[in-house]
Amino acid sequence: MKFSDLEQANRLRLPHFKNRQGKPAHSQKNGHDWSIAEWTNAMAGEAGEACNIAKKMIRGDYGDDVELGVGELMDEIADVVIYADLVCQRLNRRLETAVFNKFNEVSERVGSDIRLAP
Repeated sequence: MKFSDLEQANRLRLPHFKNRQGKPAHSQKNGHDWSIAEWTNAMAGEAGEACNIAKKMIRGDYGDDVELGVGELMDEIADVVIYADLVCQRLNRRLETAVFNKFNEVSERVGSDIRLAP
């Protein structure tokens, strides 16, 4: 999968979301009725859920079924990435570009020659 695949799928799926009353969750098909703060709050909520699962893993809530915790953690991490793409779309930017630029910027800062290629 490529970032562009996620971007397109997010764009196509967004109009399908419903609220608890069964009505469209967004008044605009592209989700631009939500502010940037609303999209980043949703992303932060998913990151918080990931942190909560990690906490439960550390304290042993999953017992011998560590894979259940890992699976749930992976789901929340995926949710964070999906919302990150939606935030970028709200900004009319691409997640792929943001990741590319930031990865290479940090490599430069830490003196690493590891770079992502365009």
